[in-house]
Amino acid sequence: MGHAEEVAKFAAILEQKGLLSGIEGNVSVIDRETGHIFITPSRRMKLLLTPEDICVVDAGGEQIGGSGRRSSEFFLHEAIYRARPDVSAVVHSHSPYLTAYALRYEDLVVPETASIRGFFPRMVCLPFGQPGTHEIHRGIENALAQCPVCLLGGHGAVSASATLEDAAALLCAAENTAKALWVARTMG
Repeated sequence: MGHAEEVAKFAAILEQKGLLSGIEGNVSVIDRETGHIFITPSRRMKLLLTPEDICVVDAGGEQIGGSGRRSSEFFLHEAIYRARPDVSAVVHSHSPYLTAYALRYEDLVVPETASIRGFFPRMVCLPFGQPGTHEIHRGIENALAQCPVCLLGGHGAVSASATLEDAAALLCAAENTAKALWVARTMG
């Protein structure tokens, strides 16, 4: 499967699961040999994307392929790839429960007794950074060094991993963890 096909496939899966919406969230992979980043286009329903729609951005930041304009959060993805040479896939989400924590500007701390704690001991919440700018990724390197998922203050969440399948799975697990913790919190 090519990079564009993979991005289109996982973007659709994540929208079906309610982790991305028609106009929010984005998915990317980087080809470490060429430096090309394959990223979902801005303001497009992920369920309808084809491989031809996926934007391709060269190592100089110039869009060289795809239909529409690259995601407005391209700088976030690019910063993660620069900071983490072990990462080749990024998912940025506005999933409901992770975003709720991000809107509260609080780290998501998983209790010691939770089995998922081995993956997510603490999801750091970064300070607010204007979406679509370099401000949004301020502190991302340190946050992702602690956990493969972090929160973007007042905005959403991001997961990063070596493969898109793993980045997507981590985001799904993090959202389920956030949901469980939120429900437990409201139960008193």
